[in-house]
Amino acid sequence: MLAQVLERRPRSRLRTSSDLCPAMTARAQATASLTLCLLALALAEPTCSGDCGASQADHEDVGLLQTLRKNEFQKVTDTPEGFKVSSAPKSNVTSTANPCADTDPVLDRFPCITDGVSKNLEQAGANITEGYVGGLDVGGRQPWNRTFLEGGLCPVNVHFHLGTEHLSVGQFDENGAGPPSPADEGPRLGFRCHLFDDNDTKFTTPFDWKYCVDMRVGETYEVHWPHSAAGACGTPFQYQEPFLDGVFCNAATVSLSPLQDKVGVHGQVFVIVNDEDFYYPDLFKGMIVDPSSGFGKDIAFYTGSTTGTSVNNEVCSAYSPVTWQVDRKCRLISASSFDKMCFDMTLQADDMTPDLEPHGARELVADSLAANNLQSS
Repeated sequence: MLAQVLERRPRSRLRTSSDLCPAMTARAQATASLTLCLLALALAEPTCSGDCGASQADHEDVGLLQTLRKNEFQKVTDTPEGFKVSSAPKSNVTSTANPCADTDPVLDRFPCITDGVSKNLEQAGANITEGYVGGLDVGGRQPWNRTFLEGGLCPVNVHFHLGTEHLSVGQFDENGAGPPSPADEGPRLGFRCHLFDDNDTKFTTPFDWKYCVDMRVGETYEVHWPHSAAGACGTPFQYQEPFLDGVFCNAATVSLSPLQDKVGVHGQVFVIVNDEDFYYPDLFKGMIVDPSSGFGKDIAFYTGSTTGTSVNNEVCSAYSPVTWQVDRKCRLISASSFDKMCFDMTLQADDMTPDLEPHGARELVADSLAANNLQSS
């Protein structure tokens, strides 16, 4: 369905990353600056997933974007106490040459079931407990079960949800716990992990957040890294908000068929603690994969859709089928790791401000809307 829509939509709205450098197009020759051309050389390799054994150190960014902006920021250091920044950054890099702006085809949501019949577009987030079988027969459609890097996909966004949208029984489910929720209405809270302990100070000691907004120590968050083969990979515009602009950035020239092999999402679940023993320096670029600690080892693979609270078991997402690769285990991570991730968002060429705070969690997908192709790593 989505592939057919892409074939029908006008191509004139889509631009490619060739707009970034004066040597690439006549229009760019008249408008692009030397700095923007240099920025086009900055690479942001995705972190490897699955069982390929790669570590984050294998995918270090060249940091050109940060270097060019060094005069705008206070010195950033990693100290024994964690990530420290003495003052908030100035406004992030902006440009009128964003090749990904408004490339989302804006597909309408639709009733999940009409006259008792499912529309046969699998949804997410689903039950990912090992052994679970969804009730929606998707024929022979299978999720991409190798690394996204091997499939030519790069991360195009990172954002996180309050609680989890997926269910992993015994890890994050209806029996999980966390700190008391604020009295005012906020984002919808999903499932929680079983790790919270109100007698342990690392779960209860407040953290001085500098960049992430409306966060709580002790709370469960599910992080998502959308990936696409049509992203502005290896350019300053690789990361986009809204993320669907990143997914479809180069869809006019890059095939997204079959969609589940070309678009996917990494998901990983964390409980925030105020303890630097659980600091990870680069949550921005992808799921943590560390065979020695088990991070990214027990992965659920299935096909589903985009998520969020604008869809549920009555109103479904048309952005389907895409591959989901979700870590079944719940992990502790320091608040400073999340704040560092949010800081990295502020360095991007596109404005990622809406993703500095948690999004609401979609209700668990009904069995009748969950694909019957769940696999394990």
